[in-house]
Amino acid sequence: MNPLPPEGYDFGPAPGHWHLDPIHSCLIFVARYLRFGRVQGTFSDAKGAVMVAEDPLQSKVDVSIRAASVNTGVQARDDHLRSPDFLDVETYPEIRFTSTRIEERSLQKRTFYLHGDLTIHGTTLPVTLECQWAGEAPDYANPEDTYGHFFAGNTQIRLSDFGMGDGGPVPWGGRLVGDTIDIVLELRVQDTDPIHFLRSIGHVA
Repeated sequence: MNPLPPEGYDFGPAPGHWHLDPIHSCLIFVARYLRFGRVQGTFSDAKGAVMVAEDPLQSKVDVSIRAASVNTGVQARDDHLRSPDFLDVETYPEIRFTSTRIEERSLQKRTFYLHGDLTIHGTTLPVTLECQWAGEAPDYANPEDTYGHFFAGNTQIRLSDFGMGDGGPVPWGGRLVGDTIDIVLELRVQDTDPIHFLRSIGHVA
């Protein structure tokens, strides 16, 4: 059955504890590469919790990402991104976002700002995500047991703000990786813990 959203809203998850669904979520980053090109990557290993309050603006979000799960589709490049030149995943194995405030943007468009603290490479800085509720649907595999809501979000960060390297200069000018990184999120949260399903399909140990 479709859980009811908080009073005063005609959309969004019901108050309670919701879980990030990593199988149907995409955590995407887009960077300038070799000065003129662009490269896109994802992080494949993430877990998170959303505590939806009776007042949705008092809700909380906490997401952790395994930094070593970075994937751009090229093994050598991914290994370089994991190295001390960039993410240094041996020293800083986790990327984390913890919300601090939710700000209503447009009820008609179902958009809001999600403010929070982002920790990358051992540095924590405030960021703001522009977010939108995209829709809701029962789970494809277990429609009687699990219900999900879909959200989109985006922001920008700078590598230098988090003390990360850029790979150094290239001979034709500029740096190997541009300082500004676009973050694009397509997320699904669900009302049941996905861990048992993830283990059943071998996604986690």
